[in-house]
Formats: sequence, C-alpha cells, structure tokens
Amino acid sequence: MRKIIFSFLVMATLVSCATYNPVVDPASVRNDDKYYQDRAECRALAKANTSSTKSVAKDALIGGAVGAGTGSLIGVIAGDTVKGLALGSVIGGVAGGAKGAYSSNKDYEQIYRNCMSGRGYNVLN
Repeated sequence: MRKIIFSFLVMATLVSCATYNPVVDPASVRNDDKYYQDRAECRALAKANTSSTKSVAKDALIGGAVGAGTGSLIGVIAGDTVKGLALGSVIGGVAGGAKGAYSSNKDYEQIYRNCMSGRGYNVLN
C-alpha cells in the first residue's frame, strides 16, 4: 500500500511541472531566438521557485493525519478502529498529495505566465 501511495506522489510531482506551456500570441513575438530564450529562462525560473516536492509531501502528511483522525472516528463508530485509522490515513494521504501537486502546478503556471507577460509577450492562457 505504501508503494502505491509513494508512486502516486512521485508521479504527481513529476507531471505537475512538466506539462504546462503558455500559449503566446504569435503577433507578440518579435524575435524567435529571443522568444525561445525567454521561454527557457521563464521555465527555469518557475521551476526554481515552485517547491513541488515539499508542497506535495506536506499536504500528503497533513491529509494523512486528518484522514487518520477521521478514519479512527469512523472506526470507533463501525467497531474497528485500527482498520478505520489505516484506511483514513491512506485516503487522506493520497488526497492531500493530490492537492499539493495541484497547488504546486498552479503556482508554476502563474510564475511562468507572469514571467512571459513581463517580457512583453501576450499570454493567452
């Protein structure tokens, strides 16, 4: 079970920053070489200022703790505290990790978009 959760968190972290590319209005591109250089610099800047691994791990830990508390409460009601605690931890950890990955991805996109806009490009998304 731990391997599944760990694999999910690693995959979410890796995918979170790798997929976004801003759509830039071609009319705002004056020099192709400068544009590709700006894209590379903005991508690096966004990656350097987005703590995706820390965010995912922190939210997974918080989610796991909240899930454990909720799961143990449900376990007390249902009659199996240990099973409820374990299940709540797993569900909370996965949900928290997913939230952390999503939040980190949004921060990455915002930094990337702002950087490109700040360099004079008309970013459409």
